Amino acid sequence: MGIWLQREEKIAVVLLLMALSSLAVAYWAFGTSGSDDEISLSGSIVSIRETRTGGHLIITLDSTPMQIFLPARVAERVRGSLSPGDRIEVRGRISEYMGRSEIEVRRPSDITKL
Repeated sequence: MGIWLQREEKIAVVLLLMALSSLAVAYWAFGTSGSDDEISLSGSIVSIRETRTGGHLIITLDSTPMQIFLPARVAERVRGSLSPGDRIEVRGRISEYMGRSEIEVRRPSDITKL
């Protein structure tokens, strides 16, 4: 006992499979996952400010419009060792906060003074 499809139905099934495979390839190639959005850049520190709550730091560099976000666990390890005018290299993950992209530093070793 088998299922017999008409010519038009076979074409529809093939087109559906092609569309699904195209979507799968596009998701695999262009999909976002947290660890794939890493960036590394360098520049001079324009400003360093502490957030109102949580003990986090926000660094602004002259080389990018994106803020550099240091969570409290990272900020406590680098606080006092960085100041405006220092040239640094930063490695982090691109994230979004309140509709704006920022670079989130995960470890103190991701910040290097140049």
